[in-house]
Amino acid sequence: MDLIILIFIAVFITIIGALPLGLVNLSVLDTSYREGTAPAMSLSYGAAVVEIAFGLAALTAGGLIAQFIGSNRVFHYLVPAVPAVAGVFFLLKKGHKQSADSGSKPCFLRGMVLNLISIQVLLYWLFATTYLHAVLEIEYTFFSILLFAVGIWLGKMGVLWLYAAFSKKILDRIGFVSRNINRIIGVVLLLAAVVQFVKG
Repeated sequence: MDLIILIFIAVFITIIGALPLGLVNLSVLDTSYREGTAPAMSLSYGAAVVEIAFGLAALTAGGLIAQFIGSNRVFHYLVPAVPAVAGVFFLLKKGHKQSADSGSKPCFLRGMVLNLISIQVLLYWLFATTYLHAVLEIEYTFFSILLFAVGIWLGKMGVLWLYAAFSKKILDRIGFVSRNINRIIGVVLLLAAVVQFVKG
């Protein structure tokens, strides 16, 4: 397979998974609006690192991961439990004010944690890479895996940059969202938990 095409495939798959409103997207939107673009992009970098880890794990060991998930009952309860607990946390969390000393490192780590608890992201990558294996012949070399990772980074960062760049326009026009962002994140997480519980 042409390695350049592999990058475009990775970008396309990542964009499809990253566009819908989710925990990371809403957090980037809120952080950019309240603290500025730089902290929001730092948060995005952390989320993108975890996205690459999920994508490459699914690409290279998707079958083993899926088998582990399918045979491990604890994981079936963990998948809906993690977003449910996080959802309750956000529902109870009070709105925060803009912080003048918001460092980039805490935002980076927050981005990693937010994407890690979005277990549905890993499940999405398992589904996407299973489809890839079915229709494409991917030769696993260090270079091809590296390019796939580059594609994931570009796709994820591109989407999150758009959320950060247009946060003010979006939240200024939809005042309800800006005033209730934590509640909206909480509801999104609880809905994801319910959907996953029903599916499981």
